[in-house]
Amino acid sequence: MKKLGLRILILMIASVALFLGACSPTPQKDCGFVQNIYGQRITWKTKAPVKLYIHQSVPAELKPALFRAIDTWERQVGHKLFEISEDSSQVSGSPSRDNKNAIYFLSDWESDRSSEQGRTSVYWAGDQIQEADIRINGSNFSYYDQDTSALVGSSSLTKRGLTERTGYSFEALLLHELGHFLGLKHRDGSSTVMATHLAAFNDRTQLASVDQESVMCEYN
Repeated sequence: MKKLGLRILILMIASVALFLGACSPTPQKDCGFVQNIYGQRITWKTKAPVKLYIHQSVPAELKPALFRAIDTWERQVGHKLFEISEDSSQVSGSPSRDNKNAIYFLSDWESDRSSEQGRTSVYWAGDQIQEADIRINGSNFSYYDQDTSALVGSSSLTKRGLTERTGYSFEALLLHELGHFLGLKHRDGSSTVMATHLAAFNDRTQLASVDQESVMCEYN
């Protein structure tokens, strides 16, 4: 009887394991996206277009670069991905979990992460993004919109050991951060807008073929 009971228990455990395995989500090809523990792509799914608030900290002279970066992603997929609002009263004064998506231009930045030009925090449940916030490091970097002599942000980079003023394309940086906002991860290769680092005065404002293929994988 003991052996029979043991066999029944083993069969029950095996049946439960098969059932759980059958219920597990099917892994997907990553297509350049962040994936959850089941290998599913993390995206906004049916929520697009997604409301994105532009916080009042974002300099007015840099906003045209932001709108062009948004237009670049939307032209690639052929429909709206973002619904833009400049009503700062609807979002927190600083990035936080407030169930609102926003972009901030920060004059204060963590000293141990001063080499970051920007950071996008993405929060998801299952395989769907619930909230995302973009932070731009305006404390340690200066940015320009097309005119490389008109720099906005840190007025002096001497605290980073630089004696000359160095500028970074705001449009190129926002293309990258908006990619993260949509769920894309860092990729190797100098031509992709999702490359980890953006060099000074590098106008990387065109999507590479790998970027085009990635975003179309989910948002076409």
